[in-house]
Amino acid sequence: MCAGQGLFVQDNGEGHLVPKSVALVEQVSNELLAKAKISLVVFMGGSKDLETKEQRQVYQESKLKTLHAPFVALFAYYKAQKIEIVANPTNLLDKDKIFFEHMAPFLPKKWGENEAQNNARFSFALLNGYTYMAEVLSRARHVSLESNIKEDNPNSFMKTTLYILLCSLLALFFYGYFFGSKKSQ
Repeated sequence: MCAGQGLFVQDNGEGHLVPKSVALVEQVSNELLAKAKISLVVFMGGSKDLETKEQRQVYQESKLKTLHAPFVALFAYYKAQKIEIVANPTNLLDKDKIFFEHMAPFLPKKWGENEAQNNARFSFALLNGYTYMAEVLSRARHVSLESNIKEDNPNSFMKTTLYILLCSLLALFFYGYFFGSKKSQ
C-alpha cells in the first residue's frame, strides 16, 4: 500500500485525516466488517482536483464500484469543502442526521484563514461522524464494537448546559424580583 492508502481509509496522501484517526478508522472498520459484515470506508479525495460536482461524481462512482454491499462510504473533499455519505442499501442509516448533528457543527466556520486549524477541525468532524456511524451500524446488527470510541452518556454535555442555563435564568429572575430596585410610593 502506498502512503495515504489503507483498506478503509483511502486517498489520504495529503494527510487531511490525521494518522491517529486513520489508525482508529482502520481498527474499527476491521472489527465492524468482521462482526457485522458491513464495510465502512472513508475516501479522502486525495490530491486530485475535485472542485466540481461532476468531478466528484466520477470519483465517487469509480470508488463505489470497488465496494460490495452492504457498505457505507464517507467521501471527504477537503479542497472542495464537501462531505458526502453513500450507503448501500440506502436505509442503513440516517445520513442527514449524521451529517447535520455529528459533523457539520465541527467543520471550520471560515475556510482559508488558518490551514492547520481548518485541517484539525475537518479531521475531527470526520472522526466524530465516523464513530457515530460505526456505532449506529453495530447496534443495528446487535454487535458491540470494542475498539470504537464509546459515547457513555449521549447528550449529557448538552443536557448539563441547558440545566445550567435554566437555573441561571431562574436565579436572575428571582434576584431581580426580590432584590431589584424598590419602587418608591
